[in-house]
Amino acid sequence: MNKTDSMNDLTLKYNLLDSSSKKEVIDFIHFLLEKRAKLDKPGSAGYKKRILNVSVWSEADIETITQNQQKLNQWKAQEW
Repeated sequence: MNKTDSMNDLTLKYNLLDSSSKKEVIDFIHFLLEKRAKLDKPGSAGYKKRILNVSVWSEADIETITQNQQKLNQWKAQEW
């Protein structure tokens, strides 16, 4: 099921609800968004956990980049 199908399915089910149930769904969505915003706030445990999962370049990676940069700087632009 792709995103469009999922959204259509969600919309159809949402439209079958009565008004108080629709309000409950909307309140729950707001709760989830607030929860996510708290996790994304710098200094929060969730933010720190996500930052720690960011990849880090090794010394070998940096050496390869440096070598390629030097080769790139040696290229001469073609004259017209």
